[in-house]
Amino acid sequence: MMSPGATDRFLRSIRRSVEITIVTLFALLTIAVFVQVVARYVFNQPPTWTEELARFCQVWIILLASSICLRKGRHLAVDYVGPALAPGARRAVAMITGYLIAIYSATVVIWGVRLLIIGFVQTSPAMQLNMGLVYLVFPIAGGLMLMESILATRKHVRELGGL
Repeated sequence: MMSPGATDRFLRSIRRSVEITIVTLFALLTIAVFVQVVARYVFNQPPTWTEELARFCQVWIILLASSICLRKGRHLAVDYVGPALAPGARRAVAMITGYLIAIYSATVVIWGVRLLIIGFVQTSPAMQLNMGLVYLVFPIAGGLMLMESILATRKHVRELGGL
């Protein structure tokens, strides 16, 4: 078992890697779209790979950013009833919500692995990129979302006075 300090360092390094990856992919997405626009309007002949690269980057960005949203509590939520509930009911709702998000995240991992296996025998049309590399984001992002949902639920329930 890792010490709390080692666990914190490990989590920080994973989270930082995710953030750096997102920023890098966003820069790549921006460059690809810029090249697409310039080539289309200046040279009247856009390269075929730019749209595909932009799409793949966008998918990776969205899925990786989902774990950050879970960690920061910025995911989609409807909180009309929550404040009116008794503390025990609020804890129960927080735990049920956390479990449902964890189940969803685990499902993304499981089906992502299946998609990854299928993707390893496919290539993308424009860039001839192995689709396994594109689909790799599903088990990675699902695992990150699972980790963050467990940590966030535990923290939220403790803040509400339970566990």
